[in-house]
Amino acid sequence: MNLMDIYCKSPIFLQNIFTSIQGFKNTASRYSGQYDIALQEYQSFDYGNIEQIKEYQNKRVKELVSFAFENSPFYREFYKDINIDDINTVEDLKKLPILEKEYVRENIEKFYTISESEAEVSNTSGTTGKSIKFYYKKSDLQRRMAYLDHFKLQHGFVHRKMKKASFTSAKVIPQNQKSNVYWRDNYSVRQRIYSGFHCKGESAKYFVDNLNKYKPHSLDGYPSALYVLAKYIVDNNIKMKFKPIAIFPTAEPLYPHYKELIEKAFGCPVRDQYASSEGAPFITECKCGKLHYCMNTGVIEFSEDGEMVVTCFETHGTPLIRYKIGDKAYLSNETVCECGCVMPIIDRIEGRTLDFVYTEKKEKVTAVYLSLVSGDFLNSVKAMQFIQNDFSSIDVYVEADDSYNNEMNQIIIDKLHYTLGRSMDVRVHVVDEIKKDKSGKFRFIINNVVTK
Repeated sequence: MNLMDIYCKSPIFLQNIFTSIQGFKNTASRYSGQYDIALQEYQSFDYGNIEQIKEYQNKRVKELVSFAFENSPFYREFYKDINIDDINTVEDLKKLPILEKEYVRENIEKFYTISESEAEVSNTSGTTGKSIKFYYKKSDLQRRMAYLDHFKLQHGFVHRKMKKASFTSAKVIPQNQKSNVYWRDNYSVRQRIYSGFHCKGESAKYFVDNLNKYKPHSLDGYPSALYVLAKYIVDNNIKMKFKPIAIFPTAEPLYPHYKELIEKAFGCPVRDQYASSEGAPFITECKCGKLHYCMNTGVIEFSEDGEMVVTCFETHGTPLIRYKIGDKAYLSNETVCECGCVMPIIDRIEGRTLDFVYTEKKEKVTAVYLSLVSGDFLNSVKAMQFIQNDFSSIDVYVEADDSYNNEMNQIIIDKLHYTLGRSMDVRVHVVDEIKKDKSGKFRFIINNVVTK
């Protein structure tokens, strides 16, 4: 019996303890070392001085490029015809070639500068079904955690001193659970983890009731889950017994009607942010409701069509320099923000979609949950596509390399039964190539039910 089996068969109070033990391990790794140093650095940074910010960027660019060339087998080969000593500024980055995502996937082992045993591992879950394993140095992750907490602190939330409710894709709820307790506690950071998988339909009542008892200082997580709760609250004229300091959505796009309804339901501001599991520079929302490109976390090059090419400062385990991340962002014509920050204002971000499929109960499940399905296979899956033609079945098309095997089919089926319901008929098809649509675009989800 493995640890997950023990967890699933334990009573809920023990599951809370197990969750917290893992939380304490994560806390010891993520909130030590560089964390306090970086948090102090970000708090003392002069966000009104553009020259200081540019000087800081240039320093970090030179350091990262030199480090990658000296420590990463990939970059030693990739930059063999380039004089690295000539790369001293953000402008000099244009002398370097752009990295395509597929090229990174095919060569990921050569990117690493540390072993997996030394690393904090992050798996991408992009909506192509491709999952790539990225290694962070512990100091990298500590600095990213510090910036995230710095962002929240600007809006009044103090990490580890205030309670938070997190709506995530963590599978903390056993598949065979009979009760309506869809959350577990992580005492290490005063966090209650709510299962995004179960936050839909009739279950919304139980989430709202528990939130009114827990009374968190902030909420964070998937906007689709937060929107489900907000709609339930507004539709049923429920008066919440607490008022959060702020709500911090992540991972999915925050549509204007989502933000409006969530703010109405909880009576507090919703502050958006953009980052990525690969380590992209942050884009965060200020108190004036404007999105800012956080230049002290990396470099973003914006093309005319909005496509971002990113250079990520805190990615020394898997350096990413001029990486075409696949998302789009558009610079605003506004150059001055009332908040005092001189870093560029972003008009909007695109790239993360909210395509969905239905569960057996006809509830919507968005792309971000399905994108996690290939996590156990990492580099074996080149692409994955979900096609739904009726409420009781779903077809999964897998474009894989030679390392893929039949056991992985069962893993896909088990994961989708957890997400969509055990009676869902899941059919897995391994193909040489997944067809694109007539426009030549790849579609992660094709939901034919919505058009019937």
